[in-house]
Amino acid sequence: MANLIRDDIDFRAYEESTEFKAKVRPASVFADELDAEFTPKVGQRRIVMGSTKLRNALEFRDGEVTVWAGYNGHRKSTFTGQVALDLIAQGERCLSISLEMPPRKTLARMAMQGCATKTPGPEQRREFMAWTDDRLWLFDHVGRLTPRKCLAVCRYFADQLEGRHVFIDSFMKVCESEESFDEQKQLIGDLCDIGKETGLHLHVVAHCRKPAGGTEDRPPTKYDIKGSGAISDQAHNIVLVWEDKAKRAELDRKEPRPEVMARPDSIVVIDKQRNGAVEGKFGLWIDHRSLRFVDSDTEAVQPYDMGAMQ
Repeated sequence: MANLIRDDIDFRAYEESTEFKAKVRPASVFADELDAEFTPKVGQRRIVMGSTKLRNALEFRDGEVTVWAGYNGHRKSTFTGQVALDLIAQGERCLSISLEMPPRKTLARMAMQGCATKTPGPEQRREFMAWTDDRLWLFDHVGRLTPRKCLAVCRYFADQLEGRHVFIDSFMKVCESEESFDEQKQLIGDLCDIGKETGLHLHVVAHCRKPAGGTEDRPPTKYDIKGSGAISDQAHNIVLVWEDKAKRAELDRKEPRPEVMARPDSIVVIDKQRNGAVEGKFGLWIDHRSLRFVDSDTEAVQPYDMGAMQ
């Protein structure tokens, strides 16, 4: 079953950050690294979001930070839960630091997505838990977390559990104040350093500020992320998740307009990908029975192959 990491573990040994000292070296020292950059990596897997059309656009590379941002209530956490399932399906070891809901709620939503049903039965739940064993951990803590302890948990997961991906939901639950831009700049910088130091890929959920006029009728951009501009500046990747609320409201009409109902339920925007070639918008639909994001409204949602081991 998915494992819990208690918040009362003594993390002090992991709270000492590594200082990265600049080294001035001749370019020729990096000749082998330059050759490696242009040499195809035989047998190396691309870690992607295989369940949606983002599979050919966005890659989750070692040592990077991806910020998943959007307006409040636009299903950011639901989307990143599916991202985690896609990673688990590829044999990646993931930790969820969900500071806004208890582990049982996080697992319940992921089980719905994984089993492709609103109410997974006992046998499906057992299969799901067996599938996540040694692949998914949850940090058993709800509420604020100090930056120092958050970084320590990340180091602990990488060092003791050989983790590969950490999901932090959300950024502002780690920073004490939305107004403390210096603290936010420090935290995103420290997360980038942790990734470089350990090879972890850090997935950070962030909120976007409400647009002028209060209407959320179009996707935000990386410049709308709440807090310090350093969040979008320092992160390697910025992905925005936006739900078409007007389309959802259309369902309440006696006769929903076909042109509205034909629109995607959500738009996912790759607004920055420092080491990737693709940026742009991707329309996705939501299967409300399983809370899964799919490529089209005609796509049949199937459970994850929980018998497959990579």
